[in-house]
Amino acid sequence: LGYGFEVLGLNRIHARHFTRNPASGRVMQKIGMTHEGSLRQHIKKWGQLEGLEVCGILRSEYYGNG
Repeated sequence: LGYGFEVLGLNRIHARHFTRNPASGRVMQKIGMTHEGSLRQHIKKWGQLEGLEVCGILRSEYYGNG
């Protein structure tokens, strides 16, 4: 996250994880990301439709101003 905000000057960073893998979501929340929504049956993987969860963090949240 630091590289994205400090070096690249991004305002927002987002990440996605499979709904069936909540451990990945917990990692994202531990680093300060907020769950922003669900994408139901969004991607086909191994012949099966999978849902995705979207998490994100803003520059102001990263620096504690949000």
